[in-house]
Amino acid sequence: MLYDAIILAGGQNASELKKIAPYENEALIIIGNSPMISYVYRALRASQNVGRIVISGPVKDLRVILSKDPDLLFVEGGENAMASFANAVELLKERHMSESLLVMPTDIPFITTAAIDDFIAQSEQYHADFFYPITSKAVNEHKFPGVSRTYVKLREGIFTGGNLFIIRSRVINQVMHMAQELVKRRKSPLAMARLFGLGLALQYLLNRLSIPAVEKRFAEVMGISGKALISDYAEVGVDVDKPSDLHLAQTYLAGSI
Repeated sequence: MLYDAIILAGGQNASELKKIAPYENEALIIIGNSPMISYVYRALRASQNVGRIVISGPVKDLRVILSKDPDLLFVEGGENAMASFANAVELLKERHMSESLLVMPTDIPFITTAAIDDFIAQSEQYHADFFYPITSKAVNEHKFPGVSRTYVKLREGIFTGGNLFIIRSRVINQVMHMAQELVKRRKSPLAMARLFGLGLALQYLLNRLSIPAVEKRFAEVMGISGKALISDYAEVGVDVDKPSDLHLAQTYLAGSI
């Protein structure tokens, strides 16, 4: 099965980042020799699991950067990530959208084809509507020593959330509103736990929260089944949203493309 993929490239450059990378859009920030979006696009395009790619963002600028791929689809981004996602979905609906969508932001220049393919391969072992990767603190710090991430202590270990997901096309409409809340709270474990109820928040505070408990509550709140997949690829869990992240990217990716 080929997946339609969406790159969310509508994000405005954050104030801290903009001081050292004066671009209006995060996708355009130069890392090494290329705009940040190029790293994400190339990793996706090299995957044998990915068919069409839609980029939701500043179309005029992005066409210039990625003009060599005639099969690439573009749509203007929205005022936030969910609006950009909705715009891309509407475009794909006109072209017979695939059964499942692979979605990721533009600010994960470390992402690799191997990491993407591993995530897809794991997801295909389970029956769920939504898949989300998590990576352990140990994996992240082994690959990127000293990297700053938000971690959650679960019974199974200490994890951070990934920056991509797979969703079944048939459930998209019913989860859009709640998905906006998830995006807003994704960097605050306690805020996320509060969204899912006091019981989950208490489990988190008492260090008793488990992955199955989160998945169960996710299904109850969202009305769809979700599966967290533990990835051994730190590249899925490290994004560029502050100066220290950009410095890390410049160090690791200089001269790579």
